[in-house]
Amino acid sequence: MTQALFILAAFIVFAGLFASLRMGTVVGLLIAGVAIGPSGVGIVDDVTAIASLAEFGVVFLLFNVGLEIKLERLRLLGARVYALAIIQVLLTAGAFAAAAYGLGTSFEAAVIIGAALALSSTAIVIQILGELGRTLTHLGRLAIATLIVQDIAVGPMLVMVTMMGGGSSDIGTLVLGGTIALAMVVLGARLILPMLLNHVAALRTPELFVALTLLVVLSASWATEHAGLSAALGAFLAGLMVADTPYRHQIAADIAPFRGLFLGLFFMTVGMKVDIGLTLAEPLAVAALVLGIVAVKGTLLFAIATALGYSRRLGVQLSGLMAQGSEFSFVLLGLAAAAGLLVTTTANLLIVAVAVSMLVTPLLAAASRNWLDRFEGEASSRLARLDAESGELHGHVLIVGFGQVGMALSRHLLGLGTPLLVLDADSQRVRTARGRNLPVYFGNATRTEVLRAAHVEQAAVVVIAVPEPRVASRIAVLAKRLAPAACIIARAPEQSDADTLREAGARAVVLDGLTTAVELAERVVIQLETDGTVAV
Repeated sequence: MTQALFILAAFIVFAGLFASLRMGTVVGLLIAGVAIGPSGVGIVDDVTAIASLAEFGVVFLLFNVGLEIKLERLRLLGARVYALAIIQVLLTAGAFAAAAYGLGTSFEAAVIIGAALALSSTAIVIQILGELGRTLTHLGRLAIATLIVQDIAVGPMLVMVTMMGGGSSDIGTLVLGGTIALAMVVLGARLILPMLLNHVAALRTPELFVALTLLVVLSASWATEHAGLSAALGAFLAGLMVADTPYRHQIAADIAPFRGLFLGLFFMTVGMKVDIGLTLAEPLAVAALVLGIVAVKGTLLFAIATALGYSRRLGVQLSGLMAQGSEFSFVLLGLAAAAGLLVTTTANLLIVAVAVSMLVTPLLAAASRNWLDRFEGEASSRLARLDAESGELHGHVLIVGFGQVGMALSRHLLGLGTPLLVLDADSQRVRTARGRNLPVYFGNATRTEVLRAAHVEQAAVVVIAVPEPRVASRIAVLAKRLAPAACIIARAPEQSDADTLREAGARAVVLDGLTTAVELAERVVIQLETDGTVAV
């Protein structure tokens, strides 16, 4: 309990401080881990005790990436993107293995070192992309595709280390087990998951829906991990499958708190693995290893990217983003040391160097934020433009409630060609609407995370069409806070309710009557034409 209190306190203090300095929460959490870890003040003296819990952060992060990327986007990445990812892993592993062998390590040790250092940190890269607003940019797509290939490669690497250490694992077992596990995840998510989501959503019990979400994520992770692949890969695949369901916004909101806390804990454990004593005892060796890792990976990434036809600027950005070591490097190096394939001192030096390289990356990203904004445009505007180009909504109408009024309003606006997204908490209505190819999603709009998942901050107009005045007022307050520039229009049963809704943030209120949907539609059209946001 004492350690938990100090971890939470350090989480809040360091993450808050560095966020206020615009250096990113990742940097703060890594430094927090160094400060309270075994090499710091020693409040946490056993990193292993919390490391397994912290791994859930990476699992939830990859699940969320799957939700955002969608299977269709993954298919559209193209062969060149995956070629870059595969070539990067092979060439980087070969370069590090050759360097290690040339420095006098055994052939087996050199191969393991090469494999471990070829990987980049999934958690840090994706978190930085999110903080910089670049997840859905060209840079983000390249980085995520490379990370996916690396996650797939982790399984064979673990088998390789086990075989070298005298274990009984073999490639055939890995391929068979991995294929079965992946098939189970995909088929389960496609065939069983929709029925479960429909049933639980119909019960309208939020805690059951949250529990089912956690079960989906952890089951997929368990299946791939026990098949010899990475747990993160299973979570990513589950996210891809769920992204095609009408529940993606609610699910994204449900896992957000878990993802944030566990991922923060993961970053702190990385900081705890920085052995300050070893760093001070061997400063030149650690510095040389860190520079070597960053320089070799960065140079190869840049060379491969430009050779495949990508711009020099994109090559520089990609190399700077992914030149660090990986969380899986700790696993591979630790396993090799335990099996006697690596000298313990060498393994410890490499682990410290990998941890320091992971610590340096967010610092460099924070320092380059202004440069990125200057040459690539502000993150928010660039992301919005990319979302529009890739089929996501921007400048759209967000309608909350798909009852009779919401349904009539949606049909009217769709007939005018207005981009819109609808949220409704009735799973039966959502399923019926989805069957008619209407953009209706399941979600409780009184929750901040659900409105954010529906891109409320990018909406031009928010229409609150729910019949309950108290619920409508809560939604109006949230929408006004999250999207102050959006025009909020609401319906109200009585004049007193209309006054309350205006106080809550509604710019216009339509009283219930025979023509409620028509009046709401007219106000939406007038607002869009006035703003010039959407041609109607």
